[in-house]
Amino acid sequence: MKAEIKAINALENKYGLVLFRMALTHLLDVGVRHLTDENVKESVREITAKGEEDKANGVITVMTPEFQCDIVRCAAELARFSIWDLFYYIKKHVTVSIG
Repeated sequence: MKAEIKAINALENKYGLVLFRMALTHLLDVGVRHLTDENVKESVREITAKGEEDKANGVITVMTPEFQCDIVRCAAELARFSIWDLFYYIKKHVTVSIG
């Protein structure tokens, strides 16, 4: 299990803490079963198209389409781990502050 934890930690380092935590939330919200390769490609296409539409209409968004796509990609990579490895990683390495 140590190799899996190191691999999850590498993803956190790759994407950065804020994006990594948002990706974990996305993963749990959407569910692992929906993060198939085809669904990820479709999500990226939809986010990109919406971003182009927003740009053409002068809409300013909180997150760029690229950032949103990275959240989806990171979530898809996290979905490859067992849920128990993810929970272990969260317990040991992700600080949650509420309130």
